[in-house]
Amino acid sequence: MQRKFLFFSPSNHSVQIIAHRGMKQLAPENTKPAIKKAIEFGIEWVELDIRLTKDGHHVILHDNRLDRITNGKGLVEEHTLAEILALDAGGWFSPEYAGERILTLKETLEFCSGKINLYLDCKQVEPVRLVNEILQAKMGNQVVVYGSVDLLKEIKRLSQGRIAVMVKWRPDFDLKDWVSSVNPDAVEIDAPFVTRSVCEFFHRHGIWVEAKTLGNWDKPEVWVKVVDAGTDWIQTGLPLELANTLKDYGIRR
Repeated sequence: MQRKFLFFSPSNHSVQIIAHRGMKQLAPENTKPAIKKAIEFGIEWVELDIRLTKDGHHVILHDNRLDRITNGKGLVEEHTLAEILALDAGGWFSPEYAGERILTLKETLEFCSGKINLYLDCKQVEPVRLVNEILQAKMGNQVVVYGSVDLLKEIKRLSQGRIAVMVKWRPDFDLKDWVSSVNPDAVEIDAPFVTRSVCEFFHRHGIWVEAKTLGNWDKPEVWVKVVDAGTDWIQTGLPLELANTLKDYGIRR
């Protein structure tokens, strides 16, 4: 079956890389430099996390607290956008990035347009605002929204199917019944559960397959396994190492 969404493609690679929180080895996670470096290295996707501020704005930040990667303290949802944008989100990483700001979703969409695809992990979002921001930025062919089944059904309804949605599939979910119920455009599967038969099933239904290879799974033998199984995208915390492995495998130039 033909896939409904044909995403922006900065490369012709059959297997594409999703850099977890951007190029977080080289720049502060979830920041513009981390995205910019992914673009410079020819990475096709960045995975970014979205949260809501106290006054209802979407910002790109993984943790529910500000303490780890900014000079602020407390919960993200207890701070206004102005308060969050005043924080240093780069000094913790290195002096080179001191003063780097947290991104808004609007800024992120504008910066990435025509350059790189976005996997948006919805930690805390306002669905109507999220859909409006993506569609107003004309980023429907560069975004996949990841979250709970209920959220994704709402995103599909609000966007009239113009925004792609992705959800986690687990092997205890019956494939046929689950796909009929959830109707995703893409699925995320933890690396140990990625098999050729599963990939072929989703592909027959026009669904993209992403293998999550973070943590202990983020290594060459696992990458090669999910490539052989037929995955389309690989999410990794080691995008440059993965790119080199795929190059050795004859997939990237």
